Amino acid sequence: MGRVKISLRNGILVDNGRATYALDPHGPLKADYTFVSHAHLDHVQKNPDGRSTVLASAETCLLASARGFQIGQPDPEKTADGVALLDSGHILGARAICIEDELLYTGDAAGRDRAFMGRCKTKRARVLITESTFGTGRYAFPPIPQVVKEVNQTIARMFDRGRPVVLMGYALGKAQVLSHLFSSWSPLYLHEEVTKMSDVYRECGIPLKMGSAIPRDLNELKRGPWVMITPVLSTRNDLIRRLKKDHGAAIIAFSGWAADPGYRFSLGADFAFPVSDHCDHRELLELVREVSPELVYTTHGFTEEFASDLRKEGFDAKPLTDAHQAALSDY
Repeated sequence: MGRVKISLRNGILVDNGRATYALDPHGPLKADYTFVSHAHLDHVQKNPDGRSTVLASAETCLLASARGFQIGQPDPEKTADGVALLDSGHILGARAICIEDELLYTGDAAGRDRAFMGRCKTKRARVLITESTFGTGRYAFPPIPQVVKEVNQTIARMFDRGRPVVLMGYALGKAQVLSHLFSSWSPLYLHEEVTKMSDVYRECGIPLKMGSAIPRDLNELKRGPWVMITPVLSTRNDLIRRLKKDHGAAIIAFSGWAADPGYRFSLGADFAFPVSDHCDHRELLELVREVSPELVYTTHGFTEEFASDLRKEGFDAKPLTDAHQAALSDY
């Protein structure tokens, strides 16, 4: 692969001497190839460079299009020479990229199986660029079966009291996992943003239960308990406020940030469970050990803290921050 240069300019730019790769750029960035790891809006470029060849999964292109972003039509059977796209497990279609077995960029990565989603795939690489969203020791998520059991028990208690339940998770990714994990409860209502993303999942072969649309007039909601899946909304949101006030709904939020005791109170939720589409701290450490790199860059999150933890384990680790914008890392 030769000399590799990594710099920050509207995203991560990798130059291996033969081609340049823009990794999840958040603005215009001239490169031979533009890699879009997944369709969350903080990873989808608003103004793509039409001259750059897009590297992304077919599912990412479909989901981005459903959200109003045209990122191109890459051939899912063909990528750049020496490039492999690996399932990162984050959301449907999410990928990591490995360039000539020398550099692996994880994008956002999941460390465990969730419903129909698996954990991230890895490959050995000399340089690793990894997310560190939950890259500090206080983020340790409980096993998914334990969470599912506790949530089902909570829903059952609410149903026994005649109270409906709202399950809140990000509209793309988390909400579909929730739809699968708690599909046995009925009636089931889905927020329109959740439905839009779930339709794409079904188009891609994921068997998700069809829910009813939330009536525009909330007074038309069925009497008695029901389950509703919505994006993450605070109790200041008009929909959640009315569901609590007029229907006595119990609000359950799902996020890795629920590991922080104050998360539930910041949303005004009744319950919060730490379910994440990212690795927790232990899983991030396991990911790095699997790749066994000579050099690690940490990005997105607790970059300083996680790099420090990796150095204690004997890795050469550095946070990839704005301080690197004027510098190139060569090896």
